[in-house]
Amino acid sequence: MLYRKILSYSILILCITSLIAVNENAGTTGFNNLQVIYSARAMGMAKAMTGVYNSLEGLQFNPAAILGVEDKIISSTYNSYFVDTNGGGAHFLYSKSEEVSYGLILHYLNFGEIERTFIDDNYNYQDTDETFTANNIIFGASAARNINVALDLGVSIKYIMDKIDTYSASAVVADLGLIHHPVLDKIKVGVALRNVGTQLTYYTEKKYKEKLPFTIAAGLSYQMNPKLIGCIDVSKASSSDLTMKFSTEYKLHQMLSLRAGFNSNNTDWKTGGTWDWASGLTFGTGFNWKNYVIDYGIASYGDLGFVNQVSLQYRF
Repeated sequence: MLYRKILSYSILILCITSLIAVNENAGTTGFNNLQVIYSARAMGMAKAMTGVYNSLEGLQFNPAAILGVEDKIISSTYNSYFVDTNGGGAHFLYSKSEEVSYGLILHYLNFGEIERTFIDDNYNYQDTDETFTANNIIFGASAARNINVALDLGVSIKYIMDKIDTYSASAVVADLGLIHHPVLDKIKVGVALRNVGTQLTYYTEKKYKEKLPFTIAAGLSYQMNPKLIGCIDVSKASSSDLTMKFSTEYKLHQMLSLRAGFNSNNTDWKTGGTWDWASGLTFGTGFNWKNYVIDYGIASYGDLGFVNQVSLQYRF
């Protein structure tokens, strides 16, 4: 018990010092699509998932959290984004034992057709003609292992290929995570380092190196009772300011779950319009039937609009 208390204090100090250490280079990274999440459950819970144990969403938030899932799971998510942008993801989770789990990740994002703008040598607007496309694909693998009664560790390795018009670039990144089980079993604490890696190929021959959206996140989940869980996340990405996320999930019925949350990062999109008050709010629901799960999540970005996701999951 003394060991678990010491570990708890050590993780708390690690979280605080690491969040402070991440610098304030907001908006200076490339490959920002690495931060797009494909999970309707996570969308409804404001993406406050770093400390949620026994979770398929761990493949995207904290690879150590995929432990504890008894079944094999395959899932697919459709993401309706802004303007003509849409994307999706597919995930597979396999628990070899209570101590070891593995997973696979596949994401894509399509920005639709974009009008090409022409300028002169002085950067003055000339004309808009033709269209071009932009898209990206990410695939990866995850593994997690139980270390002892108080600690689980996990890692994900991801490859991303980004294309815009005739130009493309690629990178490889890793997500590192841990789940701590304190003395109070209802509480789980998670810490994750996301998008630690390097660029492999470049958009142009000049080989301009894009900065990756490195993120550190800390989260806590509290299982208040078998039907109700509350979550808190704090994260800092090199491309944005400090973000706070709060969420809850309530099992109204064995077949029905309700979710709600607040993401402070969404409030950055406030424009002074009618729907500013809703910025950052998220809602969702989940329906379970036999081995199937259907989730829906929606997040408000004020007058910019809503992001909707639908996920279908099968356990076997």
